[in-house]
Amino acid sequence: MSERFDPTTLAKKAKRWVVKVGTSALTDEQQLVVSKHCVESIASEIVGLWHSKREVILVTSGAIGIGMGVLGLKTRPTDLAKLQAAAATGQGKLMQWYTGRMEEAGGRHAAQVLLTRGDLEDRQRRLNVKATLETLLAAGIVPIINENDTVSTEEIRYGDNDLLSAHVATLVEADLLLILTDVDQMAGPTDPLSVVREITPELERAARGTNKPSSTGGMRSKLEAAKIVMAHRIPMAVMNGRGRLNLFELVQGVERKGTWFIP
Repeated sequence: MSERFDPTTLAKKAKRWVVKVGTSALTDEQQLVVSKHCVESIASEIVGLWHSKREVILVTSGAIGIGMGVLGLKTRPTDLAKLQAAAATGQGKLMQWYTGRMEEAGGRHAAQVLLTRGDLEDRQRRLNVKATLETLLAAGIVPIINENDTVSTEEIRYGDNDLLSAHVATLVEADLLLILTDVDQMAGPTDPLSVVREITPELERAARGTNKPSSTGGMRSKLEAAKIVMAHRIPMAVMNGRGRLNLFELVQGVERKGTWFIP
């Protein structure tokens, strides 16, 4: 690759996308509850990408955030049983919002796929997951993936959808992993990051987690996700998923602010 990186060309050429949406990109302006409006906005964006002849897999957070609101919890539970209860409560509503909007926005059907770490680490189960995703994509159905928090234990949890999305991207040999969060660019040791070609110790030291009440992850988990996909020569971009999004601009070659991790 030449020294100068052109993100518009990369996005235009990418035909198979994995789009990960964090809880922070789905919450209201007060960062308190997952917003139906935000979920439906993302759903419309995904339909738009499909209409531009892209295959898109959506990896979404938000179920626990919705469940927390229903259960009256102000902070993310640390107790596994409460965490699983929140996930079980919120997952159905999250899927209802996504599928309803996708069908309204363009007659696009979606399929729920709940995974644990064990599903992608065991060879036969991994092949089964891949076959299922390939079949859904071939049929023009949007796979909507989330970690199966309702049954996961500490031993079989990713614990963060950044990492899950990275493993999904390698599984389906995606052309691009796009992570949508609530910042325009990731913060570096001194300045915001626009292009990262190597994850250095200095960058890792600058990484921090998140202190948002319904979220996990943060910069540290995104760097770990970048390591995974870059090792498989898959580029990754981190962008702001709140407000006016218009992902179709990327397909048209419009440059957007973000942080690009380039193998």
